[in-house]
Amino acid sequence: MNKNNSKTTTNMLIKPLAFSITCALSGQAFATQEQTEIQQDTKETSVERIVVTAQKRVTPLQETPIAITAFNSDTIEKLGVEDVSDLNNLAPNTLIVAPIGSSYNVGVNIRGLGTASPSLAIDPKVGIYIDGVYMARNVGAILNIIDLERVEVLRGPQGTLWGKNTTGGAISMITKGPSEDFEFRQRFTVGNFGLKSSLTSIDTGEYNGFSGKFTYLKSDEDGWATNTFAGAKEKDLGAKETDAYRLALQYQGDDFSVNYAYDNTDGKAVSIPVQVSNVRETFTDPTVPTLHMGTGVFYGGNVFAQMAANEFRGGRQEEFELDGHGAEFIEISGHTLNVEWDFAENHTIRSITSYRDYYSDIPDGVDSDGGAYFGAELDDTFQPTGNFAPIPAFHFSNVKSQEQTSQEFQFLGSFLDGQLSYVAGYFYFSEEGEENNPWEISIFTGQGANLFFAPPLGWGGFYKSTSDSEAIFAQLDYSVTDKLSLILGVRHTKDEKSLTQLAAPDPMLRNDLFAEEDWSKTVGSVIANYVMDQNTTFYASVTQGYAAGVFNPGTVDRFAFLNPANMGQANFDGSLIPGNPEDTTAYEVGSKMFLLDDRLMLNTAIFYNDNTNLLVTVFDGSIQRALNSGESETLGFEIDAQFAVTPELLITGNYGYRDTEYSLDEFTDVDVYSATLGFDWALAEFDFGSLNLNVNYVMNDDNQFNNNDPTLVGEAYDLLNARLTLSDIEIGERSSLKVAIWGRNITDEEYVIHGANFGFFDAQVYGAPASYGIDVSFNY
Repeated sequence: MNKNNSKTTTNMLIKPLAFSITCALSGQAFATQEQTEIQQDTKETSVERIVVTAQKRVTPLQETPIAITAFNSDTIEKLGVEDVSDLNNLAPNTLIVAPIGSSYNVGVNIRGLGTASPSLAIDPKVGIYIDGVYMARNVGAILNIIDLERVEVLRGPQGTLWGKNTTGGAISMITKGPSEDFEFRQRFTVGNFGLKSSLTSIDTGEYNGFSGKFTYLKSDEDGWATNTFAGAKEKDLGAKETDAYRLALQYQGDDFSVNYAYDNTDGKAVSIPVQVSNVRETFTDPTVPTLHMGTGVFYGGNVFAQMAANEFRGGRQEEFELDGHGAEFIEISGHTLNVEWDFAENHTIRSITSYRDYYSDIPDGVDSDGGAYFGAELDDTFQPTGNFAPIPAFHFSNVKSQEQTSQEFQFLGSFLDGQLSYVAGYFYFSEEGEENNPWEISIFTGQGANLFFAPPLGWGGFYKSTSDSEAIFAQLDYSVTDKLSLILGVRHTKDEKSLTQLAAPDPMLRNDLFAEEDWSKTVGSVIANYVMDQNTTFYASVTQGYAAGVFNPGTVDRFAFLNPANMGQANFDGSLIPGNPEDTTAYEVGSKMFLLDDRLMLNTAIFYNDNTNLLVTVFDGSIQRALNSGESETLGFEIDAQFAVTPELLITGNYGYRDTEYSLDEFTDVDVYSATLGFDWALAEFDFGSLNLNVNYVMNDDNQFNNNDPTLVGEAYDLLNARLTLSDIEIGERSSLKVAIWGRNITDEEYVIHGANFGFFDAQVYGAPASYGIDVSFNY
C-alpha cells in the first residue's frame, strides 16, 4: 500500500509477520546447480547445497554474504521465463515491467531503486549482465536463444565488483558452454492467441579442445487485443514476431580457455496500448475548439471531451479503436569474447570484451490516448466546412539507435594457503546513442482553444548522447579465524557524459546545443561473514553504490515556443544542466541456514538504505522525466526459503517488504510487499517417462507508478501459473522426448502493470489475460 504518512518500525514489522512464519515452512527453490555443487542422493529428503558466482568467483550460496536469489535452467523452463520481465516479483523486492509503448525494453527496480525512463541519456539503476557483459540498454530476445546455466538476482548496491549502475542491485545471467558431445535439441510451442514457436539448438561436440553451439529461434504470436479502427495498419495488439540466432564457440585447454559468442535478433512487435482511465473534468468543455499550430486551421470538438466519453471502466480492455498505433521494429546484435588463463597456481586472469548495437523504429507511431478522435474543420466564421481531421491527444513515433563497447580485466586468486583471496580489475565502457521522438500532442490552454502540435511543429525529443566510464576495483577476503572472514572492497570510477540537442529534426531549435560533464567517485564495502558451520552463516555489511549524473532531454520547456519573445524557439536550458549523481549506502544483516537435517533452507536479510539524489521517474508539467529525489531512507527485510517435504515434493516461497520515506514533500512515502509461494512435485515415475507438476503463486502489493503522484496506483493482484511436464520419454538409445502443458495467469486476473499521468488524463496498461500452451521438445 502507498501512503503519504510515515510508518513506525513496529507497524512495518507486524504486517508481514504472519507470512514470515509461513515462509519458515516453505522456501525459495529458485536456486541453481553447477558442476562443482555438492552432490546428494536424490532419494534423500533434503535441499541441495549450491554455488554461485556473485563475487566473480565460485562460492557456496550459503556462505556468500549477499542477498541472492538464483534460478537454474530447469527452474527457468518450469516458470516459463521467456524474457527478463518474466522474472518480475520472483525474487523479493524485485519489480520488472515493460514501459509504455515498447515490447522489448524493460524497467528493473530492486529494493525501490530503479527508473522506468526509456531515454538513452538516463541510465538504469539495476545492472543486467550476460556472461559478465554489461547490457546498457535493450536485451531483446536474448533470453530465448541462450542456454542459461543460471540467473542470479543480487539485491542491494553492488558498487565494488559490479559497479556500473548497480545502486539497486544486479541481474547476472550465466550461459552454458557448448557440450562435449554432439547434441541436437528441438522445441516446438503452440498456444492461444496464435502462439507458434520453434527453437533449434545444435552442439558440435568437442574436438581437440574446440566445440561450438548454434541456436535459432523463430516465434510468432497474435497478441490478446484487437484494433477495430478501419484504417489501422496493425489489427493485432500485443502481436510479436521474433527471428533470432546465437553462435557460441569455445576452446578449452588445460589452463587456458576462450569463449566467443555472437547473437542477432530481428523483431517486430505491437505494444499493448494504454487505456484512458481518468480525464480531468476541467478540460472537457465540448465547446472548446482546437487550433492546429502547424496549419493555423481551427477544428471544432474538444479532444479531451471525446476522451472522457471513451474512458473504459470495465477492467481490462480487449478491443480498441486506435488511429495511430503501429509496430516497433528492432535489430539487435552483439559480440562477446571471454578469455581466461590460469597463469600460476591459484591465480587467474580473465578478459571480457564486448561490442553491442541495437536499432529500433516505430514508424507508424504509438497511440497513447486510447482512441481515435476527430474534429470538423472550421472556416473564418467558425462554421464547419464539412472536412474532418484526426486530432490526437498524444501520439508519438520513435527512431532510436545505440552502440556500446566494453572491456574488463579481472585478476583472481589467493595467498597464504587460501587464507587471503582477492579479486581486482579494470573496467572500460563507452556508449553512443541517438533518438528521434516526435510527438503529436494536444494542449488545453484554458484560453478559448486547445493547441494541436503536429509536424512540422511537433513536440518531442531529438538528441544524441554519449557516455564513457572507467573504473579500477579490488576486493580482499581475509579469514581472520576458521569461521570469521572480513571482506573489504573499493572501486574508483570516472564518468564522462554529453548531450547534444539536435536542431535538424527539432522544429523548435535553430542550432545544435551541446553540453558535457564528468564525475568521479570512490565507493567501498565492508563485510563481516561468520560461517558457524556448514549449516549456519551470519553476515553484516556496509556497502555503497554510485551512479553518475545524467542529462535529461525531457526537461525542455517547449511552452516557451508560444512566447513571442523567444522568436519561435523552445527553452533548452534545463536539458543542458545534468542531474546530480546518485549515492546509496546500505546497511544489511543476514543469515543463511540449513535446518531439520537439510530439509529446510532459510535465508533472511534486513536492510537499511541511506539514499542521496536517487533518480525517480515523475510526470512534471507536460512530460515524463527523471528527477533527483533528495534524501530518502528505505527499511525492509526479505525471506528466501525452500522446504523438502518428501524426496518428490519441494515447497517454495519468498517474501520482500520495504518502507521508503522521502525528505522532499513532492515525493510520496511508500511501503510495499511482494511474495511468491509454489511447489515442485515429482508426481510419478512411469516406464515411459517422469511426470512433474510445478505451480507458483505470485502476490503483488499496490504499486504507485509515479513517485510524486499518490493517486496513480495499480491495485494489488495475484497471479497463478503452472506447468505439467512428462519428460524422459525414450526414443531410441540416445533420444528422448518431453511434453509440457503450461498456463499463465490461470485465474484470468485483470491487473495493471504500468500507469502514467499525462497531465490532462491518466492512462494504464493491463497485463495479459489467461494464456496456455504446449511445448514438445526432442533431445538427441
